[in-house]
Amino acid sequence: MRLIRHPLVAQDLRAMAEHIVTVTQGDIDAALRHLDEVDAMLADIRANPGYGAPLGGPLEGWRARHGGKGRMITIVYREGQGALFVALVAFGGQDWMARVPGRSKL
Repeated sequence: MRLIRHPLVAQDLRAMAEHIVTVTQGDIDAALRHLDEVDAMLADIRANPGYGAPLGGPLEGWRARHGGKGRMITIVYREGQGALFVALVAFGGQDWMARVPGRSKL
């Protein structure tokens, strides 16, 4: 299954890594571990896309999967046309529900 990321997902990952480095007083390894958790989650989503929680309303057809250490990572995605479309990767207490509608037009 092909993986297609919204152009802002790279920004999500960069912001997540920068935040982790900041709150850990420069622990780059901690940021890299969380990025590895995102990669592992994406691999699991590709293998089992139906396991995510279905979203409703304007996000009908999209799913959210929470995971990583402490379930701090949220990935919003949908499956279709032989591809997995990733709209957003959020970390911690971010209000990802407010950010997804602007990205749901992949």
